[in-house]
Amino acid sequence: AALRDMYRRWPFFQALLDLMAMVLAKADGRIAAEYDRALVRPDLQPLGADLRRRLDLARERLLAATGHSDLLEGNRVLRRSIAVRNPYVDPINLLQVELLRRLRAASASGQAPDHVLWTAFVVTVNGIAAGMRNTG
Repeated sequence: AALRDMYRRWPFFQALLDLMAMVLAKADGRIAAEYDRALVRPDLQPLGADLRRRLDLARERLLAATGHSDLLEGNRVLRRSIAVRNPYVDPINLLQVELLRRLRAASASGQAPDHVLWTAFVVTVNGIAAGMRNTG
């Protein structure tokens, strides 16, 4: 109740929680799980699972503090923007997972980095950053 009251009455706190909501809305545990599945050693995968659980908990706690039912309830424009761009960014993430897997496999076998794969990887970094509207 105290946090919800602070959210309603204190503009700084409201702005802080709204920024947190934006970051949490952009985070996708399903995509993170794909990176884990393809790129993380099995003995370290529980760490990723724990982080995804904590992501869900952070979302729940933020919703409780704001009293909202949706992370971006107060920002319909951003909510729509994320909904529109995710179908484009998600495949780029999955492509990046595969490119990283191939680059790591080549490195592990002692092969020189494949310039085409490396260039494609850099393009995915830039594409994801542009799609998420964040820096790379």
